[in-house]
Amino acid sequence: MTKQHEVDDLAREVAVTRYGLPLCLHIPIAARNTEAIERFVGRIDRVLIESEGKRAFLVQAYELPPVDPSLPIWQQPGAFVLRQESQVWVHVDDRRYRAAYTRAFPSDDIANLVLDHVMNRRVARLKGFSYLRIVPIGRAANSSSGGLSETWAVTYHSTPTMVAKNQHRLPFIQYADLADIVKMLNVKTGGSLQDAVNDAQAWVRVT
Repeated sequence: MTKQHEVDDLAREVAVTRYGLPLCLHIPIAARNTEAIERFVGRIDRVLIESEGKRAFLVQAYELPPVDPSLPIWQQPGAFVLRQESQVWVHVDDRRYRAAYTRAFPSDDIANLVLDHVMNRRVARLKGFSYLRIVPIGRAANSSSGGLSETWAVTYHSTPTMVAKNQHRLPFIQYADLADIVKMLNVKTGGSLQDAVNDAQAWVRVT
């Protein structure tokens, strides 16, 4: 991590009051524009792909609040990805994101993995976010997360009330909720009761 980031107070309010997540788990996954990335997420190190104004970036993330070692989530496999310093962020409409990730991390073997937009792209467009973080996860976790939770989110944010709300007082960035975090850890989130996400509540409570 490079330096302490600027805080988007509205995004933090949502993460604390609605998601119930501690500060060390405020993981940026969406940004309104490039200016928001550089203010609240990290320094744009270089452009990886550019096509018709749609760009993909390698971002060096700013320092996040210190990890609370008492939280069980930090013992979960792959937890390093949550606070990874070098991150790939892509335009919501860019289709060359796999090539962008390969340019950023040419030694990573992602042949059998899916590059997942942590926030669903349809939801991002409805909420006014132009740039999203991508991470490699297994196909099973990707397909599972695309079921109930993301379908519900698209339906919810397509309602006239939410369309109007998302046009006003929109945060510059959005932090991951617990379902996003579970997916980033390559765990399937699907199922009518979201059992994996419910179980993960224990990961973010102080033991």
